[in-house]
Amino acid sequence: MKTTLELPDQLVRRIKMRAVKRNQKLKDAIAQLLELGLAVVPERETPERAPRPVQLKKHGPLTIKDIEAAIAAGRD
Repeated sequence: MKTTLELPDQLVRRIKMRAVKRNQKLKDAIAQLLELGLAVVPERETPERAPRPVQLKKHGPLTIKDIEAAIAAGRD
């Protein structure tokens, strides 16, 4: 698969030097480094989910005034 990436110049130089030293094509060096990086960072077994919204008891939806009042009260 082809894709386009914008990488920092210094990083590309380092990868190119690595590829030359190992007699690899640039694309193979990049694929190898990505595989190594993915092997180090374990994948999550379950996708991260957003927390459930906070439900306030005995209070309707918050208004901007409610939020501003809570912020101002926290500054005191």
